[in-house]
Amino acid sequence: MGKIDLMEYFEKKDSTREEILKIYREIVRDCAMNIRHVQKMKKDEISFEVVDKLRKLEELTSEYYDFGKYLNLPQQEYVEFQVFYSIVFENRYLEYHELEVEVKPENYILGICDVVGELRRMVLESIKNDDIESAERYYRFMEKIYDEVIKYDYYYVIEGLRKKQDMCRGILERTYGDLVTFVENLKLRRELEKVRG
Repeated sequence: MGKIDLMEYFEKKDSTREEILKIYREIVRDCAMNIRHVQKMKKDEISFEVVDKLRKLEELTSEYYDFGKYLNLPQQEYVEFQVFYSIVFENRYLEYHELEVEVKPENYILGICDVVGELRRMVLESIKNDDIESAERYYRFMEKIYDEVIKYDYYYVIEGLRKKQDMCRGILERTYGDLVTFVENLKLRRELEKVRG
């Protein structure tokens, strides 16, 4: 091993870490904003700069083996945003290999779990607007994601998986109850309209 200046090494490592943390925070913030825009159906306000930032983050974290942990949350947030976007605006579920940026497989699984909560919001919004077709469409995607994540039982290699699976199941069950109540209520209202009409 060649001689290295330890002070120089740690100074560079520290400044790299500062840059990583800055980009890390930006990605998390940008994804949260993008998810909000998807919820509000504001497609033109969505920024895809997050893709370049993720690539830059991966490049920086690769310099030091112990910086890999800084990829986890940003990648999960990116997966959540990108999959949610595809479902809402393109009516399709984005598979792992279809992502524009390569992410750790573990972060893909954990990221799609979080999409279930976003889809519940869309179901409830559709119910509020008496839009049964959209409500059922979003619910089918929720089921698809749950069916996907429940296949994995590698709890020792995907940290936090069991908790997220349980969360998905709970959200799915509550949403099913809301959907059944809504459909019954809609039928009743339509029957009453017929009687009045």
